[in-house]
Amino acid sequence: MKKTNYFLAALLAGGLLMSGCSEDFLNNDPTTSITDDMASKSASGLRSIIEGIHNMIYSYSSDSDQSFTLGQPAFNIHYDMLGDDFINTMIAYHMSVYRWQDHTDPYGDINERAWDFYYKVIQHANQVITGVEKLKDAPASDVASLKGEAHTLRAWAYYNLVQLFGKRYVKGAANDNLGVIIRKEVTYDAVKRSTVAEVYALIDEDMKIGLENLAKAPDLGRKNAIRYSTACGIAARIALTKSEWADAAKYADLAIQKSGATLQSGAALCDGFCKLSASEWMWGYTQNSLQDFFYASFFATYGYNFKGKISGFKFAVNRDIYDKMGEKDARRGWWVCLDRKDPIPEDANEDYFEGGTKEPKWEITGQNVKFRAKSANDTHGDLLIMRLGEMYYIKAEAEARQGKDAEAKKTLEEIMVTRDPDYKTTATGNELIEEILRNRRIDLWAEGQRFFDMKRLSAVPNRLNVSNITKYLHGKDSVTAVTRNSGSFAKQVAKSADANAWQFAIPYAELRANKLCEQNPF
Repeated sequence: MKKTNYFLAALLAGGLLMSGCSEDFLNNDPTTSITDDMASKSASGLRSIIEGIHNMIYSYSSDSDQSFTLGQPAFNIHYDMLGDDFINTMIAYHMSVYRWQDHTDPYGDINERAWDFYYKVIQHANQVITGVEKLKDAPASDVASLKGEAHTLRAWAYYNLVQLFGKRYVKGAANDNLGVIIRKEVTYDAVKRSTVAEVYALIDEDMKIGLENLAKAPDLGRKNAIRYSTACGIAARIALTKSEWADAAKYADLAIQKSGATLQSGAALCDGFCKLSASEWMWGYTQNSLQDFFYASFFATYGYNFKGKISGFKFAVNRDIYDKMGEKDARRGWWVCLDRKDPIPEDANEDYFEGGTKEPKWEITGQNVKFRAKSANDTHGDLLIMRLGEMYYIKAEAEARQGKDAEAKKTLEEIMVTRDPDYKTTATGNELIEEILRNRRIDLWAEGQRFFDMKRLSAVPNRLNVSNITKYLHGKDSVTAVTRNSGSFAKQVAKSADANAWQFAIPYAELRANKLCEQNPF
């Protein structure tokens, strides 16, 4: 792992991320006068490190490549590109990710970024965990808050890492294949990779400490902090991945009850996903007016209305799941389908919808309009990490997998009536589980869950047989679509649930620096 200290830069920007933060922050001592050692010796200093971690989650970048953009939301987009709900049929950016070429290469970009990013979060969480044990005379509420956030953030980072670089967790199995490197202290010594089971054991231990402390800590009342309800949301994700259905339902329900968030309904769901004030957001970050990331901004690449490089983001929704939505389902507003005569949004950038409806050079089977920048010339926008809707789908799936069909239907219909006022389902058993998963896929499109879901469910990408290509594209467009999703362009995409390609390659930089670290097989 690269021995990069991100703290000072993160703290400088991190102070601007506080919801409702005044400019008083700027009157403090210059950040360059604060050392890691100084920060670790007081509760306020440790809180500054926590805020620095949040800034990394919001604005991390490993280099000047602006096409990837910043922070965890950028990773979420790229993780979903690996799945089967992002369909590409024409020249676009990010093809090496979509074709599984990038993450299976030790010199790849996404795997090096992910490794570097999550280990930076871990090392700074380690600094807080170590420092809080040495605090003297600190209020118990401060200690509980710091311990709770630091342990939860470390668990969250390891949870992402082990899913990317290790094999899927299988309940009841030994899970003794290689996971990732465990570091519980701020060190950079050469260390072997621990097993998947050992990594999840640490994750469980951290979540236990995190939840216990956040339950007794004062609720900071901010969406850009790890509150007890946010930690419950993370715990629900972890339990779902481990097929621990009772815990998944329990923690998802706690997140629903404790977060203070409420489901958005109807037109409110088509708000551009750019506002921290959205009632459904549980965890997210505000871009302060003093910050401007320009072309590195998330919305410069993924916002349909920005005048910039968004024309390279050409991905449609999988029509097999889209077409099953009810006609009144508000989520249809997240995509433009030419065959349905959907109107192109009035504020859409003309390059993104090049050729309009007459000579379209965009993904006509369902081009994304889910994300909106502040304006055509302003990339400001708040960034989402976790939504309340996800908790309903976790709870419903966990209930259904325990055979509690009535409870699962009730949970599913509670969220679905806010999406489609006419929604009802009579499904039971496996059919009900599939109905829950279908709506989860639609709702969480581009929010970073599909690759992880496919991995835990042993699902295999099958992009050639989606309706986008088999039903809605014709002539040369169909031929081009087939070509772009087959042959040499798809040879590295996993063909089975146990293919080696489900594991990201360990970055070469780590192998070079850490001779004890073993590469994944390819």
